[in-house]
Amino acid sequence: MVVKFRYMERDLYNLVPAVGEINALRSNYSFAMIPGETREFGNCDMEIEERKAEPPPDKRGNIARTYLYMNSGYPGHGIISKKNRELFLIWNKQNPVDEWECDRASRIEEIQDNENLFVKGMCVEMGIWDK
Repeated sequence: MVVKFRYMERDLYNLVPAVGEINALRSNYSFAMIPGETREFGNCDMEIEERKAEPPPDKRGNIARTYLYMNSGYPGHGIISKKNRELFLIWNKQNPVDEWECDRASRIEEIQDNENLFVKGMCVEMGIWDK
């Protein structure tokens, strides 16, 4: 179990830059849609309320694909609840991959030698996977 956790912890698909203060406040709260539009972080469209977090619309698909990948790649660890899986599938459709995400996944695949099919599949469909 410890070895598997180390792989999960070091999986490059799961590592993304974040604003430290916001990430700390988000803690391990689950993602959700939060009614209203409270802005506590200036221009950053992140909402954290009642142990729930709602990321900016342009990041929701990226987050969804990361969680879907981790849940698929490391089954049996309860990474996604049934409710969040449904939310992530919606976010995945609402915010499709962009060139940056495809390029990032391609580079990680070269280094880590595995695919994030939740990203790669969409990149191939959109004709922006170059490998």
